[in-house]
Amino acid sequence: MSAPPPPAAQCLLQVDHLRVAYGHVEAVRDICLEVRTGEMVALVGANGAGKSTTLMTLSGLVRPRSGKILWEGQDITHWSPHQRVIGGLVQVAEGRAILKTLTVLENLQLGAFTQPGTPNITPIFERFPILRQRAHQLAGNLSGGEQQMLALGRALLSQPKLLMLDEPSMGLAPLVVRDIFAILREIHEQGMTILLVEQNVRQALRLADRAYVMETGTFSLSGPARELVDDPRVIAAYLGG
Repeated sequence: MSAPPPPAAQCLLQVDHLRVAYGHVEAVRDICLEVRTGEMVALVGANGAGKSTTLMTLSGLVRPRSGKILWEGQDITHWSPHQRVIGGLVQVAEGRAILKTLTVLENLQLGAFTQPGTPNITPIFERFPILRQRAHQLAGNLSGGEQQMLALGRALLSQPKLLMLDEPSMGLAPLVVRDIFAILREIHEQGMTILLVEQNVRQALRLADRAYVMETGTFSLSGPARELVDDPRVIAAYLGG
């Protein structure tokens, strides 16, 4: 007798017919997506497609015009950003958004503000040794790659169930980009569920399990990332084909 199939992964995040507008300009138009536990899902597309607006809406920083955001089956469409972080929905913002006038250690401690007791920074220092060396330096004095590591470390201290990343490679040198993507692969392989917004389409599709391609506020394609990376439409539009 053959073994039963493995159980389907839980749907952690579900977005139903989401619309977001800035005044009369509709930035996100009737999108539906889902992220299952243990997946890395990429959201790719050109500048201005609506990717960052989508993430900010999921984080509660932008209010949708209509649609629903379901988190572990619960409607969180009207939850505050603070409530979402406590619930495990954590974003690393575009441009990293570290507090440059605070030290590296102080930034990390703030990442754990939702957790009880004294934060345990040691696992972050073990993952990012350079942050231990820079612990008492001002965060604004770090290099771009070090700031991205700090932003990742701060987010991980919030103990996310879903880690959302907005353009983690932006403004970084190619060798640093390689290191950042290697870190994301490692975090994912250790069980972290990730929603990745990234302009580097080739890298994102190589890394992700599934992907959505966004154009002018809506999804034009979606499916397994390994299939989309070979799709002629994706190659022509984003991969230099």
